[in-house]
Amino acid sequence: MDMLPQGLAETLIDSGLLLPDQAESARMMAQQENIPFVTLLIRQGITDSDRLAATIANCLGYPLLDLAAIDIKACLDDTMDPELMQRHRLIPLRAPTGKLSGSPVFIVFADPASLTVIDELRLHGSREINAVVADGVVLWKMLADLQAPVPATTSESTKPDKSQRLNPGTIDNLNNATNKQVADPPVRGEAKTDDAPLVRFVDQVLREAIATDASDIHIEPFEKTVRIRCRIDGTLREVTRADVSMAPRIISRIKVMADMDISERRLPQDGRLRLSREKQNQRSGTEVIAESTDFRVNSMPTLWGEKVVLRLLDKAATQKSLEELGYTPQQTSHYRQALRKSHGLILITGPTGSGKTVSLYAGLDLLNTLERNISTVEDPIEMQIDGINQVAVNKRTGLDFASALKAFMRQDPDILMVGEIRDQETADIAVKAAQTGHLVLATLHTNNAAGSITRLLNMGIPPYNLSGSLSLIVAQRLVRQLCGACKVPDTDATSQLRAAGMTAAQAASANTCLPVGCERCHQGYRGRICVAETLPMSGKLDALMLNGATSTGIEDAARKMGHLSLRESALIRVANGDITLADAERLEL
Repeated sequence: MDMLPQGLAETLIDSGLLLPDQAESARMMAQQENIPFVTLLIRQGITDSDRLAATIANCLGYPLLDLAAIDIKACLDDTMDPELMQRHRLIPLRAPTGKLSGSPVFIVFADPASLTVIDELRLHGSREINAVVADGVVLWKMLADLQAPVPATTSESTKPDKSQRLNPGTIDNLNNATNKQVADPPVRGEAKTDDAPLVRFVDQVLREAIATDASDIHIEPFEKTVRIRCRIDGTLREVTRADVSMAPRIISRIKVMADMDISERRLPQDGRLRLSREKQNQRSGTEVIAESTDFRVNSMPTLWGEKVVLRLLDKAATQKSLEELGYTPQQTSHYRQALRKSHGLILITGPTGSGKTVSLYAGLDLLNTLERNISTVEDPIEMQIDGINQVAVNKRTGLDFASALKAFMRQDPDILMVGEIRDQETADIAVKAAQTGHLVLATLHTNNAAGSITRLLNMGIPPYNLSGSLSLIVAQRLVRQLCGACKVPDTDATSQLRAAGMTAAQAASANTCLPVGCERCHQGYRGRICVAETLPMSGKLDALMLNGATSTGIEDAARKMGHLSLRESALIRVANGDITLADAERLEL
């Protein structure tokens, strides 16, 4: 894991360790030679290695170790492969008396690029591993000494003085080893001497979020505490609080995992990390399988420090059927019919957080075969799908939705997916692609299906172009689903159901339920379900569009044709005992 050279270069320039032209020259040379930026600085001796190590320790929040105070041969942990040590420039240390398998290991590094290897050793090893920073020149020299042939005999005068060896207590606390005074770190809070508890803490937060099916993790620093909350079933819940001095170390740990610039705290950043874990195979009950979860990470500078939000990207969601997402049999039929067409525009609409992207991925999963060339443009890429060409929007280079779509048209496409239609140009290209024999899937921010037609017309798409290309519109919301293990019947809901629009017969036969809470769900809800309305285009609806009908007129015509509105779909879920009436009425329909 390499700390981004530009951010580190700025820190070194601000500290007076590098001149701007030196930093740019070193950055370009590192890119040309395909080596980490810090490795090049150490090798070329461009800056003072002692102060460079102190800067890295400050930025990362790791302790700084004075290797010259260590008797390496007495403290070297010989369980690490020597070839691994030399290749990644790591020195593993242990307490001189601690040869037990459970004793901690201190891995010394000089280049943040080595942290990837250290994280892998933590993941797959059984021992506690702590990382510490050291002067790169001293570390490289000691690695060379360790690699040199050992003489057959050693005189008493050259044997290490046992009195200078560090005992378990001193190396455990890094008191005698850390002789150098590190300058005040550029983040609030002091660097701690033992990062293992922090690593375990962050790891536990991520794993608990996965276990509770959270969609987002919020890490928020305030004046005296740092608050951690998870969004579960659409609602933010506090998980824990810690002293504010922990905030910069927690944030730095996450930014290192997400390959973000830990030295940049003034601007928002985006990153991505993957957490691997072992899980029992539910089918066999005994086999242990490896799984991984991706997180999209965003940092934002706030009054009391950086706030970080992690979005959990559930790969399993891309493999869910439409029925599992919550589509009714009629809605599933409408979606599948539109997907079977060789051309046309399919729109998934709704506000932010309504599950639009997951519905798009579910459709792409049905289309993803060897015979089709599928390309997507997204901002950002939510989930990686094998067999599909996915492109991320990059505003810095000018790669937006419209320019990506134009390029796709020269890539022999069969199916295109647009993460979001935001402007007239993107809408125009998408409509024209659908008219010229391509199947196009896209999202749009509107409240209902009929409103999407008005939105596209207002963007400047001519009605005659839209009527000839639009195939299906799906409007949807995500609603908390009642826990099947503890929900109880609501016997007093008849009058409320009648007031909501149900007939007397429908209200009498409804299986309305209320939340209770149990060991599985804690608050009466478990997961979220999609409530949707589908509007397949037809000759009658096309005629209304061409004649300038309002969205209300199109809605009325759709109801007469037997298509359910969002409200009607929500009430069906209420009658089935899937969601509460209160949640159905809370939807912005």
